Amino acid sequence: MKVKVFSKYYILYYTLLLWCFSACAPERNGMVASVYHNTTARYNAYFYAQMRMDEIQAAIQESQENNFNDILRIYPEVDTSLINTMKDKVEDCMKKASIAIERHPKSRWADDSYILIGQCRMYNQNYEDAIKTFKFVNTESEDDDARHSALIHLMRTFIDALEQNNAIAVSDFLKKEKLNDKNKAKLYLTRAYLAQLNEDYSNMVGNLLLAAPLLHNEEGRARTYFIIGQIYQDLGFDAQAYQNYEEVLKSNPEYELYFYARLNMAQVYDLSKENDTRKIRKYFRKLLKDKKNLEYKDKIYYEMAAFEQKQGNLDEAMEYYNESIQASLNNNRQKAYAYLALGKIYYSDKKDYQLAKVYYDSTMSVLPQDEEEYPQIAERQQVLDNFVQQLGIIQEQDSLLALAKIDSLELSAYLDQVILEEDQRAAEQERENLRRSRNVRNNSFEQVQSPFMQQEGGAQAGSGENWYFYTPSALSIGRTAYIRRWGNRELEDNWRRSEKTIEGNFASNDVEAIDAAASIPTQGAVVENTADNRKQQLYANIPFTEEAQQQALLSIEEAYYKLGGIYNFDLEEKHNAIETFETMLARFPQSEHKPEVLYELYLLYKALDDDTYVKYKNQLLQDHPESIYAKILENPNYREESNLASEKLKQLYKSAYKLYGEGEYEEAEKIITASLKEYTANDFTDNMKFLRILIIGKTEDFYQYQLGLQNFLKEYPESELYAYGEKLLEKSRTFKEEEAKRRGANYRERFDRPHSFIILYNNVQKISTDLPKAINEFNSQKFDENILTVANLMLEGGKVMIIVEKFADKEGAMNYYRQFTGEETPLKQLSVGQRNEVADSFVITEDNLNILLQTQEVDKYLRFFEKHYMEF
Repeated sequence: MKVKVFSKYYILYYTLLLWCFSACAPERNGMVASVYHNTTARYNAYFYAQMRMDEIQAAIQESQENNFNDILRIYPEVDTSLINTMKDKVEDCMKKASIAIERHPKSRWADDSYILIGQCRMYNQNYEDAIKTFKFVNTESEDDDARHSALIHLMRTFIDALEQNNAIAVSDFLKKEKLNDKNKAKLYLTRAYLAQLNEDYSNMVGNLLLAAPLLHNEEGRARTYFIIGQIYQDLGFDAQAYQNYEEVLKSNPEYELYFYARLNMAQVYDLSKENDTRKIRKYFRKLLKDKKNLEYKDKIYYEMAAFEQKQGNLDEAMEYYNESIQASLNNNRQKAYAYLALGKIYYSDKKDYQLAKVYYDSTMSVLPQDEEEYPQIAERQQVLDNFVQQLGIIQEQDSLLALAKIDSLELSAYLDQVILEEDQRAAEQERENLRRSRNVRNNSFEQVQSPFMQQEGGAQAGSGENWYFYTPSALSIGRTAYIRRWGNRELEDNWRRSEKTIEGNFASNDVEAIDAAASIPTQGAVVENTADNRKQQLYANIPFTEEAQQQALLSIEEAYYKLGGIYNFDLEEKHNAIETFETMLARFPQSEHKPEVLYELYLLYKALDDDTYVKYKNQLLQDHPESIYAKILENPNYREESNLASEKLKQLYKSAYKLYGEGEYEEAEKIITASLKEYTANDFTDNMKFLRILIIGKTEDFYQYQLGLQNFLKEYPESELYAYGEKLLEKSRTFKEEEAKRRGANYRERFDRPHSFIILYNNVQKISTDLPKAINEFNSQKFDENILTVANLMLEGGKVMIIVEKFADKEGAMNYYRQFTGEETPLKQLSVGQRNEVADSFVITEDNLNILLQTQEVDKYLRFFEKHYMEF
C-alpha cells in the first residue's frame, strides 16, 4: 500500500517538473514563462551586457580632456582608436546582449538588448547597421518606452553620421509622443547636442534647461547645469550664469567641476560696490592658498588676470597672466591661453606688435592643434612675424648705413662696446640658466621661461639674434667707454695687445690671418682673438661701398612697401599705413612701387574723409597715366572691362597663334596689331605681345628679337611667361655665340646701310632711368625732324646698351655722334658719378650690330669704328 502511494507522488512530482521546464522554453508566453524569462534575462546576459556598456561609456568619458575655457561638450567625441582598444569589451557586450535575445526573445529586456547592440555599432561608427537596429526596435517593439529610447539613439546616430535632416525628422516625430522622464531627459540632451554642433546656443540652452531638472546627480545633472552657466556667461547674462553655477554646487559634483563652478562664479558676480571687488580678490587669494587647488593654480591666476582685465587694470592683468604661465606645469593648453591673452593685449591695447609677436610665437609653441581658433592664431602669428621682419630690415639697414658714414676710430670704439655688452648679456644668461637648472633640481620640474625674460623683438639675451646696431646714438657712449678703458690708441689690428702680431689699419678692411707658426696663445689671447674675429664679422656687415649702400637702400624701400601693406590690410592701422607709405615716397621718390603706393594713399585718405586724397589722385594721374591704378581712377569699371577685353583677346590670340604655327607671320602680325589697338591693356596683353616677339624672331634681325625679349621681361615681371622669356633670351645668346664662332666674326665694310647710334654704360645709380630721359630730350631738341627710337638692351657683365635708331646712312649717324659727344652733350644732365659710368659710344650698321651682339667683343668693334668712322 505504501509503495503505491509513493509511486503516485513520484509520478506527480516529475510531471509537474516537466511542465515547468516546458513552460520556460523560449517560445512559451505563459505567466510562469514570462517571470522566468524576464528574471533570467535581466540578471544574467543583459546585466553583464549593460555592465560592459557602462564600462565603455565611462572609458569614453574619461578619455575626454575637459577644456573649461570653452563650453563643455554634452556628449564626448568618440575616438575610433579608443574604441579599438576596447574591442573585447564591445564584442562581449554585443555577445551578452545577443544571448539575452536568443534565449529570452519574449522577455521585456530583449528590446533593451537590441538597443545595446545598436549602441555598440554606433560607437564602432558602423552607422548603417546601428540605424537598422534602432529602426527594428521602433517597428517591432510593443514597449513604448523601449521604442522611444531606440528613436533617441537613432537621432544621436544620425547626428554623428552627419545626417542632420534625418535627425531633425526623428526629433519632430518624438514631439508627438508621450515620453517618460528618463527618455525626455535623453531627448532634450540629444537636441542640445545637435544645437551645440551647429553653434545654436539659444536652442542648446533651452533644451538643457528642460533636461537638467529631470536628471539625477549620477546622470550628469551638475555637468548639465555647468554647461548652462557657461553658455549664459559666454552670452553676457551674468546673473543667469551665477544661478546655474549655484545649481552645480547643489548637485554634489566631482571636485574639478566644483572648483571651476566656484571660479566662474567670481567672474559673473554682480559687482555693485567697491567692497565687492575686494571680496572677489580675497576669494581668489583664498583659492590659491587651498592645498587642494595646487594643480589648478595656473587657472586661478588666469581667472584673476581676466577679472583685472575686465576692470580695466591691464598692468595687474598682465602680471597675473605671467604668473599663470609660470604656475602651469603640465597643462600646455592653459599656458597657451595665458600667452595668447598677453599677445592680444600687446596687439590690441598697446599696439606693440614686436612684443605681441613674441607672445604669439610662445602661444603657437604650446597650443594644441585641436583648438577651434588655431588657424586664426597661426595666421596672426605669421602677420606679426612678417611685420617684425620688415621693421627689423629698416632698422638694421638704416643703422648700418649710419655706421658707414662715421669716423673709423669712433666706429671701432662702438664695435668694441657692442662686443662687450654682448658678452655681458651672455654671462647674465648663463647665470640665469644655472639658476633655473637649480630650480629644476630642487622642484623636480622645469620652470618655463617667461617672455618677460626675453629681449624685445623675441631674441633671448645673449642669443645673438637681437641686432646691436639699432641705436647709433650709442656711438658716443662707445667712444667714451673705449677711451676710458684703452686710452687714445691708434686704430690698428689687434690694438688691445701689448705686442702686435698683425700690423695695419683695421678700417682699411685689409685683415690678414695670424701666422699659424706663431707661439701658442694663452687662454686670454684666445679670448682676444675671438673678440677680434667677431669684430671683423661685425665690420663686414657695414656697407662701405656704393654698391652695397644701394643694395641696402633697395632693401629698405621694399621693407617700407611691405610694412605699409601689413599696416593697411592685416593690422588695419590706417594712420600708420599712411605714415609708412608717405615716408617711403619721401625717401624713395623713384620707387617702382610708386603708382601703387599713390593709389593706396588716395584710398586711405578718402576712407578717412580727408581731402588730401585729391593730391595723390592728381599726382598719380599726372606722373603715371599709363599705370593700371591711374586707369582704375579714371574708370572704376576698368577691371571688369579689362576682364571682358581679356576674354575677347584670348579668342583673337588663338587665331593669331594658329597662323604663326602655319608660318603665316604677316597675317598673324596683322591680327596682333589690330587687337592691341582695339583693346586696352589687360591681363592677357602680355601673351599677345609675347607672340609678336616670337614673330620678330622669325622675320627680323636677331638683335631685334633679343631687344624684344628684354623689353618684355622689363615690362611684365609678373607675367606667367617671364620664365619662358628668360629661357629664350639665354638660348638666343648661346646660339649666336656658337654661330659667331663657327662663321667667324669679321665686321663688314658695307656703310651704305642704315645705322644706329650706341652708348654703353654700367647699370648703377639709377642711370638706366636718367640717361634715356636725357637722350629723348636731346633728340626732341636737336633731331625733332627725324623719327628716332630709343631702346635698352642688356649685355653680359652688367653693361647696358642704349640703341638710337634709325639713321639712313653713315653720314647721318656720324652727325648725331658728333653732336651727342660735343659741348651740348645730354650727358651734362647726369651727375658726375653717373657720367663716370658711361663707357663708350659709337655708330654701327645693323649687320655689324648683329655680329657685336653675338660676340660681345666691344673692344674689337671699337678698333673697327676708329679705323672706318673717326676719319670721316
